[in-house]
Amino acid sequence: MKTDTVEDISFLLYFMPVVMYIISTILYVTVSGLTFQESFLSVTRNPYWLVLSLLAVSASLIFHIRSSNEDERTGLISIHAKRMRIIGTIIILLSLGEAIAVSDAQTNVIGLFITGRLPILFTAIMFLQSAFIQIPFAVKTENNKFIISVFSSVLILASPILYYLTNMIGLPFVVNLSVSLVLVIFGALLFTRN
Repeated sequence: MKTDTVEDISFLLYFMPVVMYIISTILYVTVSGLTFQESFLSVTRNPYWLVLSLLAVSASLIFHIRSSNEDERTGLISIHAKRMRIIGTIIILLSLGEAIAVSDAQTNVIGLFITGRLPILFTAIMFLQSAFIQIPFAVKTENNKFIISVFSSVLILASPILYYLTNMIGLPFVVNLSVSLVLVIFGALLFTRN
């Protein structure tokens, strides 16, 4: 694939969390008929938004890194680390802005913002992942590179499936989310270092 096309696709994948956030908000208000506060809480407490957003950012990173030369990867990783911090900041500001906009005289803005906890968690994960992907390590043999590539792909793809299964079993939300996020982050780390 052409380098410009890969860069464009990778860059657009970073906006998927924002696009999904805005579209979900609009759908909850218009289609479901929820109030603005209920819509805010429905979007910001939706674990599927969080998992899909993390997958989109990880896919962007992996797609761009895999299509580049090995000597370009260090520079690309630092670019992606910066993008992760930027998208995390955009999401937290968007969520805070919406919390301010939908609050009324009876609602505490900070309480509403903290109740919709997933944008805060998304931002924290983006900052952590941006720090972790910059830790250097190398894999030497081609056989090990292939095994790590397959293993990291399986980890990332298993994340939403594992979340769904642990949710069906009835495990606590924190356990479901933590396991899924660890898989996404660890899979992305392995994939970028391959």
